[in-house]
Amino acid sequence: MKTTLLMNPKVGLLSLALLGLTVSRASAQLVVTAPVLEVQGGVQTGLQNTMKVLSSAANKLVASGVKEQELTKMFSEKNMLMAKTWYDGLLSVSSAVRDYRRVRNIFSKQTQIISRYSSAIEVLRQSPYISPTQLSSMTTVYGKMLLESSNTIADLQTIVSPAMLKMTDAERMKFIDQLDAKITDQSQLLNYFTDRNLMMVRTAKENANDLGALKSFMATK
Repeated sequence: MKTTLLMNPKVGLLSLALLGLTVSRASAQLVVTAPVLEVQGGVQTGLQNTMKVLSSAANKLVASGVKEQELTKMFSEKNMLMAKTWYDGLLSVSSAVRDYRRVRNIFSKQTQIISRYSSAIEVLRQSPYISPTQLSSMTTVYGKMLLESSNTIADLQTIVSPAMLKMTDAERMKFIDQLDAKITDQSQLLNYFTDRNLMMVRTAKENANDLGALKSFMATK
């Protein structure tokens, strides 16, 4: 264990700073704690980079007057803040909970939800077959869906809150399972709503093309 600290002085010092322990105790927990945080950090970094890209793009569009992207801006920024709160609180739970794959699934699905909305609303906004009233109604529904998925992430944060520290690992993991199932349903619902909206655009375009072809044909008679 002492050899590990000598080989990785930066990791050892980081563990001391995070855990607030003596050198001997930090070295005893380094092997358990550091790899878990590195894995979680890598996962969170990837997702947060996606959120930063979405937020940056949304900021530019909002600045140019695209109000529909305000939802992307708001929820991507909120996602980053909540992910940081979760990551900062990881040391208060066991390694079994820290590295539970369904936690990554939850953050990943909410990232997908925001990304799908951001790209879909641009297609719908630019379509000549979607009226301003229709677009407004769609944006309202999307807003409710994004809020629900954000609330699921907020529920996940309670696991690392001081009020929930008495929960057992089994209770925490059961709660995480429920949240994973919940956000999976939310993702599927948003995908269904999006597919329906895009199908409506394609159908309207096909009908317009058919009508145009018919008029052209009639004009030759």
